[in-house]
Amino acid sequence: MEIYLTNPQEHSEPVIGLFKEYLEKHRPAGSLIGVTYLAFPEQLIEVMAVAHTD
Repeated sequence: MEIYLTNPQEHSEPVIGLFKEYLEKHRPAGSLIGVTYLAFPEQLIEVMAVAHTD
């Protein structure tokens, strides 16, 4: 899971809290990546995930 943040100083803690809340005991590999901007000016956070099923 990759999470892109336009303001990592402000958004890292809330995003990590939501990550833990929604994924509970699952801890997929992931990265928080600070970026200058995303595709749309109003976009602050982008999440990219890949899921595998058996």
